[in-house]
Amino acid sequence: MKTQNTTFFQNLGKSQLENLVKEVKETVATTAPKVNHKTAFGVVDLWNLERARKNRIVRRHFA
Repeated sequence: MKTQNTTFFQNLGKSQLENLVKEVKETVATTAPKVNHKTAFGVVDLWNLERARKNRIVRRHFA
């Protein structure tokens, strides 16, 4: 099985290839609002997951 494809970028010119691999400086948006920022997975979250799982199993047996 061929794992490398060397003919993929042959149709591109040298300047186009350089533009594709050029490093772009990124900035972090510090003013963006944080929506639903939750820091930890709590016991209540685990309880809700287990409760939803039990409901799915029960519904599966009624069908």
